Amino acid sequence: MPPEFLYSSIFGELTKQVQIRFDTASEMNKRIFDNVIYERFLDWDAPSVGLDIEEIIGQYNITIAAPTIGDNSKEAIVGSEGLKTLKERIVRHALTLPMLDTTYRKILQLLDSKSLSDKQKTDQLVKLMWGDVMIVVNAIHGKLDMIFLGCLSNEGKFELNATTNPEGGVRGIIDMNQPDDNIATSKTAWTDANIETVDCFEDIQQVLEAAQDKVSLAKILCAPSKIAYMCRSKKLKQMIFGTDKSSSVLLLRHINEWMQSNGFPTFELIKRQVRIQKGRQFTPYTPWKADNLVFIPDGKLGLVKNAWAMNELKPESGVAYSNYGRIRVSQWGVGETQGSNGVEFTKAESFSLPVITEMNGVYTLKTAQ
Repeated sequence: MPPEFLYSSIFGELTKQVQIRFDTASEMNKRIFDNVIYERFLDWDAPSVGLDIEEIIGQYNITIAAPTIGDNSKEAIVGSEGLKTLKERIVRHALTLPMLDTTYRKILQLLDSKSLSDKQKTDQLVKLMWGDVMIVVNAIHGKLDMIFLGCLSNEGKFELNATTNPEGGVRGIIDMNQPDDNIATSKTAWTDANIETVDCFEDIQQVLEAAQDKVSLAKILCAPSKIAYMCRSKKLKQMIFGTDKSSSVLLLRHINEWMQSNGFPTFELIKRQVRIQKGRQFTPYTPWKADNLVFIPDGKLGLVKNAWAMNELKPESGVAYSNYGRIRVSQWGVGETQGSNGVEFTKAESFSLPVITEMNGVYTLKTAQ
């Protein structure tokens, strides 16, 4: 008989609750993790043993390149290992969260408590454990949203730099190669100084006309600030309400009702903020480029290409594993014999890359000049 599996995690068999929660949410088609955007627009592809980045680049017309830096820069472009390593590392996203000593002691006190029933202890332990799982899985979701929303809103490009990937070490640009013909610029910059004269719909119409013989556009994605600007635009108010009611308050629902009644795509707000970790500091970051409006067709925009994590191919003894879709969660504890003071670890990782396969059907309106 094989030896009995020993959970090194302080949570023991309660780690099974993580997979149970994942599975239950999946069966109910309920999202555990709120405000994840990329999964609304992309399907996860079937996993492969290895993620051949060169094949993905060739098949889906993607460019991955190192940025150009000045001669006086103190930082290497992609390190001594070069561009090949950049392409390999760009698909690995991982975060390991160590448990604080104070939390560890709190758990031991909880286990030793005489005033709590076994069920109460279990509920409290699951709550503590689930909090760490949420943090690491949300970190992976956040990174994938950064790449997807960055590429979608920035003419197909997302840059990995000291701001977007401070601890990852990888520097480079992912370019989904949006066609130049799909990118337009507003005739007048959408600024406060131009609020009385800018013609928002005229700018939008030039994109609709450019796309009309090529693709049927269903949505216009934009930041809340752009909707707020359009709602203050004098000419848009007059177009929707008429000159006699142009002093009325214009809202998003008024704009969408007018767009829909005239056979035009409707607007959808993109609100997403992630926290980027550098050391012990967390910095808020908004991946969507607020100056741009993005016109998209109906249906999915692409795939999340992915590969099996190494610990899926070769699980390690003493580690509890679970999967949220294609995000792999590991939980384990180590002690003094392994050079640690009994620390508990929770890790999430994913070998994946969001790929916008329908980029030829995506159009961009740049409102800044």
